Amino acid sequence: MSTQSRTDEQTLLLDYDLIELPTAQHKAGLAGLLLHLRSLERREVADAPQITRLGPFGATIRFDRHSLGVLFEDLYAGALEDVWTRSKYGGRDPLDEKVETIERDGKQENVKSYLYSELRPQCPVLPFWLEGGRESSWFKLWQGMLWSVLRAQPKTRGIYQSGTDRDKLADKLWRGLVKAQSQRGQGKYVIESIAGSLFIGAQDRNAEQVAFTGRIEHNLLLHFWQWATPVFVPRLLDPRKGSWEYQGFLFAVPEVADLEEFVDEMPRYWQGLNPAKIGYRPADALIDLPEEGGLEFLYHLGRHRVGRTKLRFSLHAVELYHQHKQGNNVRQLAAERLTPDPGLLGRYEEIRRYRHRHPLFKRLQIGNLVRGRPWYSGALDLFDRYAVELFVHGPQTPRGRFFGTDVRRCFEAVIADLNTQETPMSEDDRDKALQRLIYRVARNYVERRTRDRAGLPGDKDFKQLTPAEVAKYRDAKPKVATNAFLALRGRRDQDIAEYFTGTLCAVGFHLKEDDFLLLAEALMREPEKVKTLAMLALSAHSWSAPKADDTDAAASEPDTSSAD
Repeated sequence: MSTQSRTDEQTLLLDYDLIELPTAQHKAGLAGLLLHLRSLERREVADAPQITRLGPFGATIRFDRHSLGVLFEDLYAGALEDVWTRSKYGGRDPLDEKVETIERDGKQENVKSYLYSELRPQCPVLPFWLEGGRESSWFKLWQGMLWSVLRAQPKTRGIYQSGTDRDKLADKLWRGLVKAQSQRGQGKYVIESIAGSLFIGAQDRNAEQVAFTGRIEHNLLLHFWQWATPVFVPRLLDPRKGSWEYQGFLFAVPEVADLEEFVDEMPRYWQGLNPAKIGYRPADALIDLPEEGGLEFLYHLGRHRVGRTKLRFSLHAVELYHQHKQGNNVRQLAAERLTPDPGLLGRYEEIRRYRHRHPLFKRLQIGNLVRGRPWYSGALDLFDRYAVELFVHGPQTPRGRFFGTDVRRCFEAVIADLNTQETPMSEDDRDKALQRLIYRVARNYVERRTRDRAGLPGDKDFKQLTPAEVAKYRDAKPKVATNAFLALRGRRDQDIAEYFTGTLCAVGFHLKEDDFLLLAEALMREPEKVKTLAMLALSAHSWSAPKADDTDAAASEPDTSSAD
């Protein structure tokens, strides 16, 4: 640090207005800087920069060379930690080894781990806000993100190890800020390059040697946006292996609209995060598509409010950046923008009550929610991409939550809502009526064909079946549903109508005139929609409860009429 007496040091006042900041990351950086300064104050760190003004649309910060050094010493604190890993490091001998027994694919397996001492970021800001401090799974997630994405290149991590490097950075910034202040009256700016470790997706120079630059006082903010930006872990189901693949990290960068209000909200966000883990990651950090990360952030940020509509005034939007290290390169897989909307958040809260839904179904439902589409839209893409065993329950279906269970819940919610309607049917109600009709057609077809295939009497109540008959029924039902599911999956246009009327409706299902006209119109105008709903309904009806007395009567008894 500088040895100059603090009484003789020059003092700078940096005045920031949100409207002048060029990106959401800069605005998040201003909020993050203020959060960092508040944590320094509450941790009673001496000689820190001071907030002299904080309002809805801007802030002013006073600091000198010494206090800037204090800030960066705290920001880039690092230490050596013991880390267990499953693979050996090239050129380094492990400090220790151990063998653990784990379960993988239902089998016991011995796995060897190795102990190394590694440099890890220790910045006290995040642990100060989080429940559990440095032991919080969210802090571990942030550490892993930093080394995997923002500072994936080891040469960018030296600042966490060397106090000299931190002092050099503070000194360079200070000289640039002093110069910028002296030139401001002349309408000039001091421009510096921006590294990818500070700005998502940036390079200080690209392949054409074009520099990525910004104003020095704006670049300062890019050191702090992480304290205002949650991190999530996108995951994807491998259709061949049937296992999860974790794909890097997702940043939910807030475009701050009300600075004062947001800086008050963000500590409550960090403090309210659940540290419960799945594996070694926070359970609430695991997401199935980028938009879910933005919705989760908005949900937690606003859940302490009495009136959810105020949320739109603290944020303009949330920018979502999905980055994943592949080999030696960090690639950006997605960039989205999510605008807060009270109605959208209200509907997401309903979905969130069942967060342990099948991940593919949750992915489908949230994607449709943010795009304003019906819950079933896009299901055909899933059916084409993944194995039938994920959608039609059978011996090969992976253990855990079943896709069709969540489908059935949606159909039944639609039917319950439709049954309460007393006013004349709107266009939306006609769509719900079509869903109800197709759901009942599929139920009737699966039930009757299952009984035929199992050699069971069609008029015998399910609860009166003998154990041997129940076993035959359960063996036959997935085969019936699978055959119909695959038959529909391969059909297009007019073939859909022929199969639906000639097969699914041809087993004793009697249509009322209104339902006949509704179905005929849908088959003529929207055959793909009918196909989607029929395949979803077959998924819902492919499963039977483990015990006969637990079986949902609506799913186990034939429906021979479309009447209510």
